[in-house]
Amino acid sequence: MLEAGLSKVTITPPLGTPLGGYENRKFHAIGIHDDLYARCMLFHDTGKGIYAAIIVCDLLWVNYGFTDGVKAIIEEMTRGTVKAENVVISAIHTHSSQRLEAGLDFYYKPVKKKYDIDQGWYVKHGLPYLQRVIASSVYGALQDMKPLTLRYGIGKTDTGHNRRYGDDAARVVDRDVLALAFLNEEGKLEGKNIRALFYNLANHCVALGEENYLISADWPFFSANLLTRAFHLDRMAPVIFGQGAAGNTNPYNCKFGKEVREIRDAENIGNQVAADVIKAFREEDLKPIVTRGEPDSFQVLKKTIFVEVTDPLKIAFYKQFDLGFIGVVDKGGTLQIEIRITIIRINNLVFVAIPGEPFGEFGVAIKEAIREKDSKYVTAVLTLTDGAVAYITTRDSYYNKKGYEASLAGSAETGYEIVKAIKSMLPSLG
Repeated sequence: MLEAGLSKVTITPPLGTPLGGYENRKFHAIGIHDDLYARCMLFHDTGKGIYAAIIVCDLLWVNYGFTDGVKAIIEEMTRGTVKAENVVISAIHTHSSQRLEAGLDFYYKPVKKKYDIDQGWYVKHGLPYLQRVIASSVYGALQDMKPLTLRYGIGKTDTGHNRRYGDDAARVVDRDVLALAFLNEEGKLEGKNIRALFYNLANHCVALGEENYLISADWPFFSANLLTRAFHLDRMAPVIFGQGAAGNTNPYNCKFGKEVREIRDAENIGNQVAADVIKAFREEDLKPIVTRGEPDSFQVLKKTIFVEVTDPLKIAFYKQFDLGFIGVVDKGGTLQIEIRITIIRINNLVFVAIPGEPFGEFGVAIKEAIREKDSKYVTAVLTLTDGAVAYITTRDSYYNKKGYEASLAGSAETGYEIVKAIKSMLPSLG
């Protein structure tokens, strides 16, 4: 039998915390628009005694050092019940949350700021506490374990667009919406029968621009509010957004050169995303993933690959810095990008968790590869998971250098190697 536990914990930082996502900001956080959360989905195969946790955080990104620390705390906190290797930690990529590192100032031209703001105090003093709070979401989910009933629907969204105008190499936008409903029992998708809602789509959380100094989850906050009202959710039922392959995808009303955006822009996008999710949740179209009392299957697959950095200019540049926080490591005298991949399968539902910000082409390719393996599988691609290996671009975008994504990408081959690695894992799936 499969069980699931669900929880959420508040990870809102104090005022004055450095915000991540825009290097041109002049100040730290001056207010709180909405609280930030870490939301946990904990799955348990009672027959095998295996637990697997997916934690989604309202953060810009996470890095391997940070998530390794959280996972170690989880294993200690649960006394070995939940193993570190069976935990993945993903960020939604909101640009209005706290930094987990000192920033990417070395990548950008120096910006003359009004104040000499300290980028490092939260990293030094706040992160150990943040790690323990995120870990506690698993402890909370353990107290909520119940037999799992899970339904899904699939839809489309047009709320995102290719933000690289004129770059045909970045034209693929992943428009899929996967919606999951955790239910107490068979019946209505409403009210107290809903334990949690999860949805997966690809769209940058940048409806709030660089002039925003309020802590916020960005447009997913408004989506969660509307979904909570639409389905009459209990106040404890989490609405969980999993970020897809959005490296080249912005909300349609967020365009470069128009960086001053209003709260109402985030609300507008969030409400439209919620409307698309609601369409995917049409009860007559919902299909089962797990039905209580029926035979279940549960699986965790892991693979780590290394992609070599071959551009001489980039190698020379990288060697000036310690870039372990974005997955760049020295292996035998060559610079390599460490890529950790995790696949969690629950019956015919497949979560594929990868680091970094892949362009939409790779999200689509991963889903197609899994469908080719078996058409019964339904796939959620979770990016910015466990590590932050920067952008994962197409080869043409990398070499044409039409945007800063190429300058932040470690290799033109990263996305293709990820897809190749996932295909190599598929014979073990099922």
